[in-house]
Amino acid sequence: MLNSIVKKIFSTIVGIFVLVMLIQLVLQNFFLEDIYTNMKISKIEKNFNQLCEEYNSQKWTNLQLNEKTVDYQNENGASILIFNENKDILNDSFLEAFNYITIRDGEEKELKIMIDFMIDEEGNFRNSDNKINDGEKIKVLGMRMKGTNFIEPLEIKQTNASFVSDEGYGTWDELYKKNPYDLVAIRGEVIAKNLVVRDQGILSYQQEKLFNEVKSYWIEKSKNPQEVKEILKKGRYEFVEEYSGLLIVVLVKKVEEVDDIPTYVFSLFTLENIHDAFQLLNGYYYYIFAFQLGLVLVLVYFYSKWITKPLIKLIDSAKSISELDFTKRTDISTNDELSILSDSLNNISNNLSTTIEKLESSNNQLAIEAIKKADNEERMRNLLMSLSHEFKTPLGIISGFLEIIRDGVYEKEPEYYINVISEEIEKLNGLVLETIELSKLETGSYKLNLSEFEIKPFIEALMSKFEKPLKDKNMPFELKIEDKIVIGDISKIEQVMINLLSNGMRYSPNGERIEVTSKFHKDDLYLHIKNYGVIIDDDLDKIWDRFYRTEKSRNRRLGGSGLGLTIVKNILELHDSDYGVKNIDNGVEFYFSLKLKN
Repeated sequence: MLNSIVKKIFSTIVGIFVLVMLIQLVLQNFFLEDIYTNMKISKIEKNFNQLCEEYNSQKWTNLQLNEKTVDYQNENGASILIFNENKDILNDSFLEAFNYITIRDGEEKELKIMIDFMIDEEGNFRNSDNKINDGEKIKVLGMRMKGTNFIEPLEIKQTNASFVSDEGYGTWDELYKKNPYDLVAIRGEVIAKNLVVRDQGILSYQQEKLFNEVKSYWIEKSKNPQEVKEILKKGRYEFVEEYSGLLIVVLVKKVEEVDDIPTYVFSLFTLENIHDAFQLLNGYYYYIFAFQLGLVLVLVYFYSKWITKPLIKLIDSAKSISELDFTKRTDISTNDELSILSDSLNNISNNLSTTIEKLESSNNQLAIEAIKKADNEERMRNLLMSLSHEFKTPLGIISGFLEIIRDGVYEKEPEYYINVISEEIEKLNGLVLETIELSKLETGSYKLNLSEFEIKPFIEALMSKFEKPLKDKNMPFELKIEDKIVIGDISKIEQVMINLLSNGMRYSPNGERIEVTSKFHKDDLYLHIKNYGVIIDDDLDKIWDRFYRTEKSRNRRLGGSGLGLTIVKNILELHDSDYGVKNIDNGVEFYFSLKLKN
């Protein structure tokens, strides 16, 4: 499963990259050339139309017109020429891109003579032996370019040389025939030269191309008015220049409203023959495509590993949680959605772990309570069985003596029977009270009322209650208690002492001694209660059981419910006391501990 995720991501990303590269390859081979051509033509055509509209509506001055046409030329890389129906050139800045010399004639007028036919691409005269120098006097035969101070020469004569423009004669031949009065012959002194360096190859002659197209439009195309009309209607024409292979686009627009004289705007730009360039590049595209594909495979492989690594951790963590194993934690810190998911999984694991622990604890508590309940029920059943047994004898005595009194068959005085019945009722009452007390202690629901009290005054006050019984049995009493403060439920400790002292007085013969002493051990005070004249032969560990009596033959005579020591055991266990019983020399010793106040 994990491998399939990596493969899916790897194959998906590689597929997307390959598709994108294929689309790019197809576009470059079949559509990019047309897209490039159409976009460039559309852009320049839009700017051309906008310029014509502004020119028609805003009535620019000659200076503004020159600035706007120069901006247009620089922005679009397209030459622009504007002239009217009278053949006046309106943006004479167009001619500044040509090679020319400036002469001053006899009337001190400055005229500019175009000499492109004499200058090479480096801006030098083509024939180094035939130059035109500053200060030299020359004669020029040419045609005035209306609206400007430029003259296109047919022939330039020096003192010993002559330069003839064959192109000028050939191009303007028809014009000469139509307008022989446009020809001028002037004399003047050369005062400046403007020689242009053509450092952009054939693109540097874009101005000349436009100028020649305009001449062609007026001289040759004018022979066919219908063709001119169609060109103006279409707004442009284009052709591939034979010797350069360049695509030449010429934009043409007739502006009707400039000074009420029809005006024509021509713009020419060239489009490089990018077809051959793309054909040449296409061969390299296959190698580039192969290189990119290899690079993409490597990069996507490592990217897939990198992107799926935290995902695999999350899957492992989720799987562990599903198997109730909450020990695994994810440590993703990518600060993105995966990091948030990691934190959420960790929280889910923690919450589930805590909840399950609480449920287990609750179940254990319920099980303990169930066991405790069962123990209490079993204890109550045993207690009731024991009580029923203990109740038989006194109830039998009471019943028998009541029958004797009712039938009047006395063998002794009636007071004897009444006293016996009263003693048995008192025993039953004591047995019931102790049973209730023991039941409270054994259920575990009894809460001690702990307090600090001085042990010596407490024991002394308690022993005063036993003075008469001890005197009646002629039993001497010895008390050696440290004056310390202990912690305990004073009423229950009193009950413990009463039960132990009563038990000692009950089983010790008359005249035997009773001792109560104390000892320290660590943080506890131990009380020792000793009675002499009797020992426990066996079953010493059963002495704390309910209804257990060491003297089976005298149990009725000696009295006691058989629950006193069991109550003592339960009270001392609630106090976490160390207690016990042991035989000593001619006697029995009970002991228990109480916590000392710090």
